Amino acid sequence: RPVNAPLPVEVRESDQQRPWAVKHGGRWRRVLSIDDLHNVDEEWWRERPVRRMYYKVTLETVGSITVFRDLVDGRWYQQNV
Repeated sequence: RPVNAPLPVEVRESDQQRPWAVKHGGRWRRVLSIDDLHNVDEEWWRERPVRRMYYKVTLETVGSITVFRDLVDGRWYQQNV
């Protein structure tokens, strides 16, 4: 597995497809705040382009993590730093 590869993660999302809870350490953790978000849209010419919406979130009892929604397959991942 590549270094710092994103890990699949379960996310409960709002109607606007923003995270409101993340399964972390085997338990659902409420998102206390979305501290940053940005969109990545690259390599559109490839068979599988990179289209992601990143969220830096603060989770209850955990602190800050970064998750993203893959806008191609609709799945959620946690980005390792």
